[in-house]
Amino acid sequence: MGELSSHTQSVEPQPQAVRKLAVVATVISGIAVLGCITLALWNYNLTAKVNTLTTANASLNKTTQALTKQQKDTEALLQQVRLVANLSSISHALEQTSVVTNDFVLEKVTFDVAENGTLKGVLLNVNNQPNLGLGGTYQGYGKYNMASSTLTKKAEEVIDIAMKQYGTSDKIPVWDKNTKVEMTVQNYELGKREGGIFKLASQK
Repeated sequence: MGELSSHTQSVEPQPQAVRKLAVVATVISGIAVLGCITLALWNYNLTAKVNTLTTANASLNKTTQALTKQQKDTEALLQQVRLVANLSSISHALEQTSVVTNDFVLEKVTFDVAENGTLKGVLLNVNNQPNLGLGGTYQGYGKYNMASSTLTKKAEEVIDIAMKQYGTSDKIPVWDKNTKVEMTVQNYELGKREGGIFKLASQK
């Protein structure tokens, strides 16, 4: 029986083909690396631009908020100025003998306005007509020699006339029966109306 001899034949790659493959692989690798670097740089620039835009937007928002607040503050200030001007005009009109009764003459009006624009109170300072100054009816320091009910009625008459002359308008705060009104005679306390009820200082 004869021996079978196996003949192994090895095929070695051609050196030139190997070099071509190596060159191609190197080129592809280089392109890939350059692509990665380019993408990284593009991403970095994009991130920087986004951050810049975000910062600019935040700054713009702050500026807008500041301008909005400034505008609101200016509008509020203008409203206060207009209100003061309107009330000053009304005070002048009331003090120019438009509020006169048989017993009192209104000398001075002071309005107390809250920050929200509502009328907190009114101060009316009056002087006596001659008939109250004669015969000892007025005893000085806001005191009178007459019945409390009579004096209360005389005081309320002044308040009601002043309130009517004050009027109603969307440009001025409301003055109604519930508005606190203090009344003085020659700067001495006479009485106060609160909740629609007038009380003399002597009745406290």
